[in-house]
Amino acid sequence: MTDTPTTTPPTAFRRRRDEALRVAVVGVGGMGRNHARVYSQMKGVDLVAIVDPDGARAREVAELYGGSPLTAVEQLDGVDAVSIAAPSVLHARIGADLLARGVHCLVEKPLATTREDGEALIAAADAGGAVLLVGHIERFNPAVRQLKTIVDSEDIVVLNARRMSAVSGRITDVDVVSDLMVHDLDIVRFLMGGEITDVTARGVDGPHGPDHVTALLSFTNGRMASLTASRVTQNQVRSLEVTTRERFYTVDYPNQELLIYRQGRIGGTAADDGSYVLDVGTERVFVRRLEPLVEELQHFVGAARAEHPPEVDGASALAALDLVWDIQTRLQTVGVGG
Repeated sequence: MTDTPTTTPPTAFRRRRDEALRVAVVGVGGMGRNHARVYSQMKGVDLVAIVDPDGARAREVAELYGGSPLTAVEQLDGVDAVSIAAPSVLHARIGADLLARGVHCLVEKPLATTREDGEALIAAADAGGAVLLVGHIERFNPAVRQLKTIVDSEDIVVLNARRMSAVSGRITDVDVVSDLMVHDLDIVRFLMGGEITDVTARGVDGPHGPDHVTALLSFTNGRMASLTASRVTQNQVRSLEVTTRERFYTVDYPNQELLIYRQGRIGGTAADDGSYVLDVGTERVFVRRLEPLVEELQHFVGAARAEHPPEVDGASALAALDLVWDIQTRLQTVGVGG
């Protein structure tokens, strides 16, 4: 079931549809740079500032996409909405002040590195009447959204997710559960809903904690989800498999491909013993290919304009993080590689 936002659309910084929303990006590494690119191409949006402690990088991105290059959040003035793509440990310090002042914030996942910081961000958004949207970008993958519309009427039995890649030079301050698996934990909650009754996890250690982890989540009514996330796999895999009582679905995240497999009885055998032949049919669902980040930022702008509530609000993101922390605790209990 879809999470129901806990707050109504805010009144702070409401603007007429013909007024540009003044936005800024804080932190312009790989993801933040992409936020700047997308904002610079959006109608009704004015990218007014690029903030990064590396002044040269801020100037480079500002020259590419517009906005004033700044080196500190404290220099921001007169903005309506901000994307925060700074390191995870800084999310609460940066976001809480902005949200409390009524500035709408899209905070890249993970929302925070501690429950205390996550709750502080939620409280600041409530106090300031501001939108807090968390960047769980797979929610905006067209194949996932198409799958959601189909399986809402079916009984999901098992979900399998794999998010695996080779070691890269990408800088990250969190382990593979917070970095990669959190995407699929959010999708599990998005598609399956329900109460999780048990969590099991095993992992292989790396320089920033576990770098290859498999987790098994058990739900009410005997349902389960199996998730694997890795930063030490030689090839890249981003896949989702959903088994329902009726059908089997596969999603290829990068290619935005959704397949449906149906098993049907097509006739008896010559032995006349009551046995029959099964036929498995495959259907490729039409998915209109879209850039998930564009969809996410358009949704954020709409939420900032009070057109709709944020789809992934602070409470929803914190619930996904509760699963992250549960998995991490269980890894510590059994010992990584145990």
